[in-house]
Amino acid sequence: MNVKQLLVNREWQISGNWHQPEHKFDDFKSVRHSELWNTTSSAGDWTGFIIQKIKSRCYLIPFYQSNNYPRGGYTLTTGDLMASWINGEDDNVNIAYQFMVDAEALQ
Repeated sequence: MNVKQLLVNREWQISGNWHQPEHKFDDFKSVRHSELWNTTSSAGDWTGFIIQKIKSRCYLIPFYQSNNYPRGGYTLTTGDLMASWINGEDDNVNIAYQFMVDAEALQ
């Protein structure tokens, strides 16, 4: 595995509305799925996850977006690798959901 390909511990400054940070991942062909997970903040300080596929493995990586008020825009940050598994194609999103639910239960 080429660690440089993984989108872990990265940061971007994003302009636009609340959902624009999530769309940044559309720029990466290896990202198979991105989803907002916790959208309870009315300021758009939300969390989510991406599933990144490199070769035959899938990687679950959390992301965080924070509002840059009063400057405008958002800071989009990815976290550490949460999990990886051999690609199951059809079950990838369900596998990610289970990891996310389990991680919340541990908090």
